Amino acid sequence: MNQLKFLNNGGEMGKLIRERDWSQTPIGKPETWPQSLRTTLSIVLSSKFPGFIFWGKDLLGFYNDAFRPSLGNEGKHPHILGLKGEEAWSETWDIIEPLLSKVYNTGEATWSEDHLIPIFRNNRLEDVYWTFSYSPIFDESDSIAGVLSTCVETTKEVYARKQLQKANQQYFENIMQTPVAMCIFKGENFIVEIANDMMLELWGKEAHQISNKPIFEGLPEAKGQGLEDIMNQVYTTGIKFEANERAVSLPRNGGLEVVYLNFLYQPIKDVNGEVKSIFAMGTDVTAQVVSKHKIIESEKKLSVVIDSSKLGIWEFDSKENTGIFNDRYAQIFGFENKEQLSQDMIGKLLYPDDETIRESANIKVIETGILNYESRIYNEDGSIHWIEVNGTMFYDDDNKPSKMMGTIKDITDEKKYKKDLIEREEKFRLLANEMPQFVWTADANGTLNYFNKSVYNYTGLDESILENDSWISIVHHEDQTQNMSLWSNSITTGSDFVFEHRFIREDGESRWQLSRAKPLKDNDGKIQMWVGTSTDIHDMKELDQQKDFFISMASHELRTPITSVKGYVQLLKNKYQNSEDAFLINALNILNKQVTTLTTLVTDLLDVSKIKSGSLLLKKSKFAINELVEDVIQEIQHINQHHQIIFCQETDKEVFADRESISQVLINFLTNAVKYSPDSLNVSVKSCIDNNYVKVAVTDKGIGLREEDKKKVFDRFYRVEGKNEKTFPGFGIGLFIASEIIRKHNGKIGVDSKMGQGATFYFELPIED
Repeated sequence: MNQLKFLNNGGEMGKLIRERDWSQTPIGKPETWPQSLRTTLSIVLSSKFPGFIFWGKDLLGFYNDAFRPSLGNEGKHPHILGLKGEEAWSETWDIIEPLLSKVYNTGEATWSEDHLIPIFRNNRLEDVYWTFSYSPIFDESDSIAGVLSTCVETTKEVYARKQLQKANQQYFENIMQTPVAMCIFKGENFIVEIANDMMLELWGKEAHQISNKPIFEGLPEAKGQGLEDIMNQVYTTGIKFEANERAVSLPRNGGLEVVYLNFLYQPIKDVNGEVKSIFAMGTDVTAQVVSKHKIIESEKKLSVVIDSSKLGIWEFDSKENTGIFNDRYAQIFGFENKEQLSQDMIGKLLYPDDETIRESANIKVIETGILNYESRIYNEDGSIHWIEVNGTMFYDDDNKPSKMMGTIKDITDEKKYKKDLIEREEKFRLLANEMPQFVWTADANGTLNYFNKSVYNYTGLDESILENDSWISIVHHEDQTQNMSLWSNSITTGSDFVFEHRFIREDGESRWQLSRAKPLKDNDGKIQMWVGTSTDIHDMKELDQQKDFFISMASHELRTPITSVKGYVQLLKNKYQNSEDAFLINALNILNKQVTTLTTLVTDLLDVSKIKSGSLLLKKSKFAINELVEDVIQEIQHINQHHQIIFCQETDKEVFADRESISQVLINFLTNAVKYSPDSLNVSVKSCIDNNYVKVAVTDKGIGLREEDKKKVFDRFYRVEGKNEKTFPGFGIGLFIASEIIRKHNGKIGVDSKMGQGATFYFELPIED
């Protein structure tokens, strides 16, 4: 045992040598080995440097653990241990045998650097590069008994150098042709040695502006943004610098714009390790950053929406059978936060009688990927609540269910509301069916779903008219298009539906109806249904037409005597203008003023008649709006000398309109402004351009209008009710005529007012080039 002490160590290879039966080899048992082999082998096995021994005339092989990795797997190891050299290294024998022979013949060591010696390893023949030395091993008689190979594999280094050489050859071409912005800054002044087109585009510069110049001289816009300090640090420390989504101001479109860049500053060192240049590479990621910011903002908004919608968020891992949820989820179950609610507790709080509903939904989600159901739960305090569960199934690469994500919402109040709504609807229908008036309802989308009995009795039709909007056949064909347009607008905007139209009776006759509908909304303002009524106004319509006919006839008949009276009054004023009879002069003035008032009223009534009959004609021409305004102001100012009318002109545009009609509108505005502001003597008029319209506005500081009056002030014969009615009498047709005149000009008319703070009446006429 003491004789084999030289094999006590040596790691794996020492163990393999000890276990091998050497008696069947040319060198026999280790006990008989010469001291020179023992010594050399002991040194090699103990060494951490790769070593290989060729021994004897057969060049039997020994190697240590440090050499073992170079043999790879599924190759020569371990069977070449003790194998003849020619057999062990048959694929490379023609390379190494001459070197071995040289050592044996001359006794001189060899040296080979990065020498290609292919070997069989990893189940294939591989090109392997070595740096090694073959040295003679002398036996006790000073004869060469073997060769010691100290070696290191340099395959990786050789390939790396080859790749580097190849890279150097294509160095400039690659930089110039690469689709990524690249450049090289040379020296401590960072002179632009080379920059490809992508980098020039990134900088917003031409090549002649920046090549062979210090970067901050050719690109002064980049100064003061911290880039100089970064480049100095890279140059002095030799440590690369990388930045992602860094904001930098660079020339763009004649100015500076903030762009976001991903860039790299890589030091380029010489053989001594000193930094000589900096390689820079950059990518403009502005679009991605802006998009990401939008996504982040959208996520914030989504979070706000989720919070405001009071939704609980949950996620369930189908494979791990585990789930996570947010605080709102726990609050729906009656807990303050998610830490107080466990997965086991959720199962105990599910309402047992709804198990069938949940099981059916779980089966369906496997088939469709969509989870949706409503069921009850126990709240933490024992109360019963309704929840709505929605979710989506996600699948793994094998198309197996992986996880589900979704929401829950407490719909207890909604359920109660719907229940109450159904009960109210049943009561409503019981009452509606006994009413002689037409009553009808529609769902939130505007689909009619109910008529009371009066509708069916009137039309002689049955409930089939509720299918596919067939109910429109009840409406007279001349009114159907406008009916559908107004109904569609109400559904879209949520505004009340009001329309006068004719319904066809069972006998084919039609009668006028006034239909109104209002939306019924829940606590959140969401429309649940529409309730409408239709009232027979046929007789009122006929009376209204008779009234219009009477007004038209009376106005025409009155014009002749009024004109005659006015003429005689003017003759009398002219005849007695120099009379000293004060009573006579005053009486004639009063009579003239009243005749003028009567003439205006008759003219207005005639205009109303023309509007109703559609015979109000416009005589359009081009004229300057400001000239018209000044003429009207002068006329009104002459009549009302105690008021001051101030005109502010912001435009001198011409309009194509009926000058006389527009003058009539403005006279009405100014007359009202004077009449309804007895305690304020200032009235202002302003002309301007507003969204391709010429706008004229008249503002007073008078009594103002209530909100409900503002909506109806342009209606025919509408008069403001209240204490001012006796103070400011009138027929209520002036503003109606004004609105119709502006409407026929395709313009706009309106009023802004608050009670007690005056009013601004305005009209807008389109600008025509």
